[in-house]
Amino acid sequence: MTESDTRSDVVVIGGGIAGLVAANRAAQLGKSVILLEKGTDEKYPCNTRWTGGTFHIHFTDPLSNRDKLLSVIESATKGFAHKELAQALAEDSPRLIQWLWSEGIRTINLGGYHTCILAPPSRTGPGLEWEGRGGDVMLRTLEANLRKLGGRLVRGARARALDLSSPDGVVVDAECGGKTTYFRAGDVVIADGGFPADPELIRAHISPHPEKILRRNAGTATGDGFRMAMAVGAAVTGGLDCFYGHLLSRDAMRNNRLWPRPYLDALVTSGIVIDGEGRRFADEGNGGVYMANAVARLNDPLSATLVFDHATWTGPGAKSIIPANPHLPNGGGTIHKAQTIAELAGMIGVPAQTLQEVVDNYNRALDSGTLDRLSPPRRSDWQVTVFSNKALPIKVAPFYAVPVCTGITHIMGGIAIDANSAVLDKNNKPIPHLYAAGTATGGLEGGPAIGYLGGLTKSGVTGLRAAERIAQLSSPTGSQGA
Repeated sequence: MTESDTRSDVVVIGGGIAGLVAANRAAQLGKSVILLEKGTDEKYPCNTRWTGGTFHIHFTDPLSNRDKLLSVIESATKGFAHKELAQALAEDSPRLIQWLWSEGIRTINLGGYHTCILAPPSRTGPGLEWEGRGGDVMLRTLEANLRKLGGRLVRGARARALDLSSPDGVVVDAECGGKTTYFRAGDVVIADGGFPADPELIRAHISPHPEKILRRNAGTATGDGFRMAMAVGAAVTGGLDCFYGHLLSRDAMRNNRLWPRPYLDALVTSGIVIDGEGRRFADEGNGGVYMANAVARLNDPLSATLVFDHATWTGPGAKSIIPANPHLPNGGGTIHKAQTIAELAGMIGVPAQTLQEVVDNYNRALDSGTLDRLSPPRRSDWQVTVFSNKALPIKVAPFYAVPVCTGITHIMGGIAIDANSAVLDKNNKPIPHLYAAGTATGGLEGGPAIGYLGGLTKSGVTGLRAAERIAQLSSPTGSQGA
């Protein structure tokens, strides 16, 4: 590449929704843009391309008014979300959807919280089906739009280091075709998805056994941006030990027909989840995402089993969008079935007396309205969503057990940013000319409640804001310290 090929006003790192939104918006505002994508394929894999496609804020329509969305964010995260980031998300999620529509991105309303889902929808069956579906179509549309605006997407370009000291602007050191290439820009946006596919960072923050956790993601977000940002003094947020993901059949570790769907959330919140000793270890009423994190924190993340009865299997188990009944057994997933709890315990290898006591105690607490007195307590203030249902008794034979695993899609914590997506240093001050967007960033999700808000909406809003802040500060009236 010549020097002119590697110089631009803005370099964006990562070609998912956050990166392509930032790149397109910056180009719309008159900036020359180069987007670096380490994938080499025309349809390079990334989480956005594989997405289920629903824009929401904690299962709430993203076109809702600001006050409603702020209340949802506060409730879902139990106050963990940084206030300025929460306000930015609540204010701009409707604007993001409208901007996407203006870019030619189609959405449809499938009811429930799926009021704004990318078209054509990808939630059509178990396993991974993405080509020609919503996320794939959106990325191809945004890339074409970027080209029309004069921007460039460079494939096979893996950013490895940043130099903020050059008087020439920010220098991005990237591997391109086995060679080092230096890209120079006035501003850089890190949007590479965080580290859900990096075993060492998973080991450091999530579980000492990353090999026992399913990579429920495209395998491309390996922490490059996270490491680059830390190397130039960026702060990181809380929530690095939390992730968005789901419990899946343990067979998904070796059977691609069982991930990313069907996930087991509806069964998890209706039944109980036990460890290798046959005991409950976390509050299933907090939902499937919470329980996926709880399983990841076990000494052995592959020791947990989901237990429920026939009424649950034929009720909530058959009613979600891509339900476990019948897709789990049809896809080859293990499901134990027995006429007694003692027989079921033998099938899954836990003490029969222990499991019987756990089930009996759970049923009594449910009957008497004392779920909060269980150990651990069980929430009763349930809210039915696609991810959760009320606790149901385990009384109707046959009884079922599903060995489970945890699947990680994205990490909730990440690079610290302000409301304009500027990367913050350890003194909470913006690092000049450095921005981050999408699931590479933190500050909204996680905390003790493991509050989940939604990756697509967060990614789009932070991408928009990064581009608009860059344009604002480079205008005649802007200043980097503003």
